[in-house]
Amino acid sequence: MKKLILISITAIICLSFAGISVYSAENTNGVFVYEYKKELALTDKQEKNLRAIVEKFQSYIGDRQKKLKGLQAELSKMIIENVALSKIKAKINDIAKSQSEITYESIASNRAIETELAGTQLSKWRGIQAEFAKNYQQAIDTASQTKEVKK
Repeated sequence: MKKLILISITAIICLSFAGISVYSAENTNGVFVYEYKKELALTDKQEKNLRAIVEKFQSYIGDRQKKLKGLQAELSKMIIENVALSKIKAKINDIAKSQSEITYESIASNRAIETELAGTQLSKWRGIQAEFAKNYQQAIDTASQTKEVKK
């Protein structure tokens, strides 16, 4: 029973974090906003500034992911060791705080990117994002349907 609870909590935490990983500076295929230099008609200065924003965010995410993995490991251990629920709740709150900080930083980075883009560039970038989101959702739907057929 403990293992089932542990697996459930770990899955919830991982899924919560997974949703955060999709941010505007990069699509999940690893293509960054500055790689659309030609399509967005970015100046060299804009490209440099966008790279700096993305690199700062990536560094932040890398540090936070390490911290988050550590917190998740601690939580798992606490559950297995039957630690008091109040301590488990505090650990879950630490994990949630870390996730919310990542979400905030993602939003701040997105806004920094958007301020770097001029009118038509921003419109085109949002169009690229919308197209990616549409294709991403279609891929999720297809994968979900494939799983249902296998059942």
